[in-house]
Amino acid sequence: MSTSITISKKIAIKDEGVLKTSDVNSINFTGTGITATNVGNDVTVDVPGAASGVHVLTKPISGRSYGVRTNATTANSSSSISANVIALYPFVPANTITISNLQLNVAGAVAANIRILVYSDLNGVPSSKLIESTNLDPSTTGVKTFTTSYTFTAGTVYWIGTFASASVSVNVLDAAQMTPISTNAFGTAYSSVFASATFPTAPSTLGTATLSSSTSNLCAINLTAA
Repeated sequence: MSTSITISKKIAIKDEGVLKTSDVNSINFTGTGITATNVGNDVTVDVPGAASGVHVLTKPISGRSYGVRTNATTANSSSSISANVIALYPFVPANTITISNLQLNVAGAVAANIRILVYSDLNGVPSSKLIESTNLDPSTTGVKTFTTSYTFTAGTVYWIGTFASASVSVNVLDAAQMTPISTNAFGTAYSSVFASATFPTAPSTLGTATLSSSTSNLCAINLTAA
């Protein structure tokens, strides 16, 4: 003789503490960024707020280039970035974008090396190094390309910039079109940060960085969608 025993227990499903149902057959958690945790038999599901961003406002199209320009005063002007200085500005994509390369444009030829850097964000400042290009050669003018594959996630803050062995003239962005990261005595807002480092050693963790409103820290960097 066999006996089949069915044990049933009501499970309360709540949304911010409000009961939705207690008659549940199964629960499946889906969606990017959604996490479920439990303490004993009590399960909590965390659904992050909607992603927001400043740049890449439309769905990325393969082969198109993207950056942080917000008006027609683009990277036509040039300025000399400093030697042995890591200069970074924030990039916050509103749409997730996977890239095939990063580019900058050399305006004045010089015997040197220059690298493109991308750092993560931690509490509003650059933190860990995510991308470091190989040496790009500014001994001739024109576009310099670093081929790489990387996915920038919507709503995430990244810090993008350059690092050079000597003063290099590059196309730069206009300070007025940048994302302000602090005020500057009611004048031009701070839009970048910089930290001293001896080329080519870009630290894995940036450490202390100084606010800047200088155009020389705003090397225009394009990202090409894969």
